[in-house]
Formats: sequence, C-alpha cells, structure tokens
Amino acid sequence: MSISMSETPEKLGKYEILGVAGRGGMGTVYVGHDPFIDRKVAIKVCPVGDEDDTEARLARKMFFNEAQSAGVLDNPNILRVYDAGEVGGDPYIVMEYVEGAQTLKDYCTPEKRLPLESALRVLHQCAKALDYAHRRGVTHRDIKSANIMLNAEGDAKIGDFGIAQRNVSDQTQVLGMFGSPTYMSPEQARDDELTHQTDLYSFGVVMYEVLAGRPPFRARGFSGLLNKIMNEDPPPLAELRPDLPERLVEIVGRAMEKSLERRYETGAEVAADIALVIESLKRPAPTQRELSQEEKFELARGLAFFNDFSDAEVNEVLDVAEWERYSSGDSLICEGALEQSFFLVAAGDLSVQVTGKTIASIGKGECVGEMGYLAETRRTATVTADSDAVVVKIDSALIEWASIPCQMRFNRAFMQVLIRRLADTSSRLAQRLG
Repeated sequence: MSISMSETPEKLGKYEILGVAGRGGMGTVYVGHDPFIDRKVAIKVCPVGDEDDTEARLARKMFFNEAQSAGVLDNPNILRVYDAGEVGGDPYIVMEYVEGAQTLKDYCTPEKRLPLESALRVLHQCAKALDYAHRRGVTHRDIKSANIMLNAEGDAKIGDFGIAQRNVSDQTQVLGMFGSPTYMSPEQARDDELTHQTDLYSFGVVMYEVLAGRPPFRARGFSGLLNKIMNEDPPPLAELRPDLPERLVEIVGRAMEKSLERRYETGAEVAADIALVIESLKRPAPTQRELSQEEKFELARGLAFFNDFSDAEVNEVLDVAEWERYSSGDSLICEGALEQSFFLVAAGDLSVQVTGKTIASIGKGECVGEMGYLAETRRTATVTADSDAVVVKIDSALIEWASIPCQMRFNRAFMQVLIRRLADTSSRLAQRLG
C-alpha cells in the first residue's frame, strides 16, 4: 500500500517514525530512529503514484540515483546516505539526520549574510567536499545554496544528489538538461556535455550569492536568465562588497569564468585559494620583516622533516606553505577550532596545553597539529609560543598542488612523524605504568 502524504506512519521498514521534518513537491522527509544502531535518521519518501506516468518514473529514477551517487561518498561535509528501499512501491532514502539544520540559502540576503570568517569556513568545506566527490567520479550537477545545509555548529553538508552523474555506465542515472537555472553553468545552459567544472561554476554562483546577499544574474524569464549566464558578466562583486579581500573577489571570478580553460579545474584549487584568504584574515599584517625565499629555503633545509627531499621538492612545498611568525604568548592553535593543517617549527619553542595544563613542549624541527591535518576534526589542545617563533603551516588542500613524487615524499615524511610520536607516547605510558 502506498504511503499517504497526509498521514504519518508509525514505521517504515525497520525504522520508527518520530515525526515530520518537512514536506515538499518531491515528497516528505520524516525524522526516524534506527533501532539497530540507535541513532536518529532522516527518511525521505516519495509517493510516485502511477508507475506508467512519466513524472512518476522520473521521480523514482532521481530517488535511486541520489541513493547510489551519494551512497558511494563518505565525507564529513556531504550528507551521508545510509539505506534505500521501497515501501508499498514508494521509494525512500535513509540519510544522516542533521540537528538544527538550516540551508545556506537562509543566509543569502543582505540582512542575514554570514560574517566573512564564517562564510569562508563554510565555502572552504564545500570546495574540499566537491573535490572529494569529483575524485570519486561524481558530478553533482545541482549545486546551489538551498542544497547546502548548515548544522548547529555551522558545518556544511552538501545534499540532494538526485541528478548527479557518475563516471559509470548505469541506466538509473538522470540525463538531460536539469538543474536550477540561477546556478547553471554556461555549458549546462547550452545543454553541452558536462564535466566536474560545471559544479565549480555553480559553486562560484553560491560564493557570489553568500558574499553579496543576492544571485549574480536576475531576469524576468528563463530564456533571459540563460542568455545572461551565457553572454554577460555579473555586477562586479567588489562594487557590491568593497570590504572583501581582493583575492577573494578573484576566486569568485575565476570560479565563474565562462571559459573552461580559465575556470578552476578542481575543487582542491578553490579550497587552497580560500585557505590563503582565511589565513590572511587571522591576524593583522605582520610588522616583522618578511623572510626572503632564500632564508625560507635555508631554514627548511635544516629541518629533519625535509632530510630526504631534493632541493626542488623542498621548494615545491615552500611554494604552497604559509610562513608565520608568533610572539611569545601568541596561540597557533586554539582548542575547539576546526581546521585541517599542521605546523613545522622552524625556530622557537612552543607548548601544548589541554584545559590550561601544559602537557608537552615542542622545539625546532618538530611538528604539531598532525591529527587536524589527517582529518578535519576540532582541535583538542591549545598550542602557544613560549618564545618568538617561526613556523611553516601546511594545509591539506594546499599540498595537493605539489607534484605526485613530492606528495609521496611528503606523505612518507609525515608518516614517520606520526610513527615517532606514537613511539614516544608508548614509551611515556610504559614508564608511568612501570
């Protein structure tokens, strides 16, 4: 029996229904409980009606396409799909439940714009998530602010993979000209063959909308909107937001390039450029003299981390790394912060504190913040400079710009750091237990 849109069932398969999260044209989203894993889930159900109806068949295809496309992805900034099935002929998808969720669209007006630091953090997460999906052969094709949720902590969750395209041969994929017109890329508007770069254009529109509080193109009708997307430039973002960093305006412009040759090729490139803007906003411009490239190279060459690197590979890392100076008492890492980077100490001494208690000292040549580099998790400790210090900050998105041999060398050196850190921890634990 088909599920009634006006009634709330007690169960769907093994899932207990706790309530209704929302209703829309594509069906109903219920709040459910998985009794086997003991967690809340969101269950999207789409009553398809007559199976011979064209719209019903398309709705069914989109549902299972979403389950298959998002189901192969496991990323903290992509809405996870746990299960899919049918009840009484109606398809359903079981997804991650996001407590207190709002869409990014809710913050795309001049009155409700996110603070710049918060907006950049969300956009950085989305760029990395898109890169993750693209590297696994999934093109979303409907990136828009309404398809990006923010949880209670302000973290992004990209959802709605209903018209996503995968690099596999599968009859369930939804083909044709779909997507939300405001966010369509020029090639999407022309109904050309699409690549991952179409998502990056749409993401550029999202960035523009988040920063400006309005979409880049407005028109009375569908054809007028498509004409603007294909042939016109949007109002200059720098005029709408003269307070924005010039580099950020350039990022949005490059993402929205109509030419594929001039547009970003990967989400990692977008994430790396946003990371640089985030870093530039953290502190006032340094008053100390900037280190020359030769001075940076000499400092790096003297660090054990780079022992096995060739001179060319050291320079590759230095090209994408950030060099930072800290005065005694300054904090490099704050407990509870969310970022994916680690630090090499080039000069000076640091201390690591947990809940105000010093648990370790870090000196020249040592590393700190490795776990944040491996996975985007909240920092569990605060790291403070005990003296004037110089550190090399390396973001996970930045290092992907290096050549494959350099990346392999870097990852090997990084694993050696982790092994030494684990051995030291085991030794200290053994001494305490002894």
